[in-house]
Amino acid sequence: MSRRTILSTLVATLLVALSQTSCDKLPANGDLDGMWQLLTIETPDGLRQVKQERVYLSIQLQLAQWTDYTRGTLFYSHFAHRGDSLFFFDFAKPSDHSLESNNDEWISTDEMTSGILDAWGIHTLDARYHILQLSGENLVLEKTDTILRFRIF
Repeated sequence: MSRRTILSTLVATLLVALSQTSCDKLPANGDLDGMWQLLTIETPDGLRQVKQERVYLSIQLQLAQWTDYTRGTLFYSHFAHRGDSLFFFDFAKPSDHSLESNNDEWISTDEMTSGILDAWGIHTLDARYHILQLSGENLVLEKTDTILRFRIF
């Protein structure tokens, strides 16, 4: 085999390897990764349709982004997915000067109890959910007496 053939083979192998990767992060969480739109919140008081409120949960790597386009709010948290449980913790919101300083502010207990994440049925800084359904299209979470239904967006 000539040097040129060996070099061509190595270059071709490298190009194939590089073409199978991309700049995007690979899905680290299986079906959980993606942008989820909150459709309904079910409580003992009844079923509330919230699809038109434009409330979303986006999952990538170990970060969750909570976006409420209707109210103009945005929050972040870390999460852990273990078996049929999903834990959200370390809630933060972009500070007023975060674009300048690249710092976020932790959400305080007082802010949480004042209803800052009510749109997602979250009332505590340590949100733990049981996963009732997780597929490429649907996510259903249950916490105590609240059931959240999402669809992939």
